[in-house]
Parts: sequence; structure tokens; C-alpha cells
Amino acid sequence: MTISIHLDYILGTLPLAERFVAARKLGFDAVEFPFPYAVPAEEYVSLLADNGLRQISIGAPACNYKAGEPGFSLTPSLKGEFDRSIDTVIGYAKTIDCPNVHLFAGPKADDVSEELAFTTYCDNLREGAARLRVEGLRVVIEAVNSTDFPGYFMNRLDRVIKAIEQIGDDDTGIILDIYHANVNAEDPIAFLRAHSDRVAHIQLADFPGRHEPGTGGIDFGAFFAALDEIHYARSIGLEYVPTRPVFEGVPLAEHLFTSIH
Repeated sequence: MTISIHLDYILGTLPLAERFVAARKLGFDAVEFPFPYAVPAEEYVSLLADNGLRQISIGAPACNYKAGEPGFSLTPSLKGEFDRSIDTVIGYAKTIDCPNVHLFAGPKADDVSEELAFTTYCDNLREGAARLRVEGLRVVIEAVNSTDFPGYFMNRLDRVIKAIEQIGDDDTGIILDIYHANVNAEDPIAFLRAHSDRVAHIQLADFPGRHEPGTGGIDFGAFFAALDEIHYARSIGLEYVPTRPVFEGVPLAEHLFTSIH
């Protein structure tokens, strides 16, 4: 099992190059950073290699969904932007040797119906997955709650499953973020048991607050017991907003590192 730390959420106060050094110093062998495009891919891959790290996933260039901009993958008039995002991520992902590509949804445009947004998303997801597969890459998608990110269209796990079933692609993976699930009052353990074959990566933060595990009410012991039950052996990442300096300790890191041996 690969254990990752998020370069933005957890280490984002450091200069970029120092985040890779810190990740390795803290004991991690992988990182997450969805939109690294401000850094040339050749430079980014050197930062990974110099610190013995690998990238878990990369996001295809997306709209500014935090500001409510319509998603490329949901909006018929933005098909050209979606196609260009796939072109860009293929080149970058192959250079940094990152096999998983996250296709963000974002919000739907005001003049696009729910039905059209979902159909457009599924069509683009199917097409994007096919293009990426040819390049040896895999699509992963995530349910991002629409409470913290207003208007985010693919906001629930059941909607993510519906999209995957509609496109009929057995290879599309799911990022299971247990914080987002808890915001939605969805049960990540039940989802994991029902769809373990779909879960490509797991992200951890506590609820409420999205802070360190142990600051909220999530029963991480029960969650890890469920992982053991299904013999989960893919990747797990810490993606929380710190309330204390990370070098004072990364909650759950010791448990995670022990679990891979």
C-alpha cells in the first residue's frame, strides 16, 4: 500500500521545492498535488525523483470550480476546453510517470439543465477515459461535497457510481474521500464494502472541520478495520487542513506506515 501526503493542503505553507523534502522527511513515499502545471513537467519530475517520491494522481486542467466557474466536462460549449485539458494532462502525466488522472467536474452552467450536464459529463468521461487508456493512463473521479464547494456537480458517491455505470467503463476508478462522504452523511465504510473494486485511492481528514484525524468525530479505527476486512492494498492519502505544525507530528502516519509492512 502506498501512503501519500497532500503538497497543498498539508504542506502548502512551504516553498514548493521544500514540500517534497518535507514529505520525504516525514516518511512518505508519495504525494498528491492535483494542478502542478505552473512548474514545467521536467522540473516537477526531478523534484519527485530527487526525494524518492511518486505522484498518486494528477488533475486534468479544470475550471476555477472554487469560484463557481462552469466545468469543462459538464458544459457542451466548453468541449474544446475539455479536449485541450486532456491533451495537456496526457503530456504532463506521462512525463512525471503518474498513471491516475482525475477528471474534475466543477459546477454546471446556469443555462444547462441537470440532465444535459449529466449526459455531457458521461460522454466526456467516456471519451476521456478512452483517450487516456491508449496512453497507459487511468481516469479517477471523486465525489466533492457541494457544501464546501457550492455547485459542484458530481457531489455524491451515488452520483459517481451512476455515472460510471452509465458509461460502462470497468476501468474508471474512484477516489474515496471520507471527509466529503461525512459532509454528505454518506457512509464511507458501507461504500467501501459495496464498491471495493472501484476504489483506486482513499483520502483522509476528520469531520467536521477537515482537520487532522482525531480532531473530529470520525471513527478511524472502524474505517481501518474495514480496510483490513476487504484486504485493501492500493493507496491512502492524508488531505487535511493542519491546525498545528506538521513537524510536531502527522496524525495516523505511524499507523499507516506500520500497516504497509
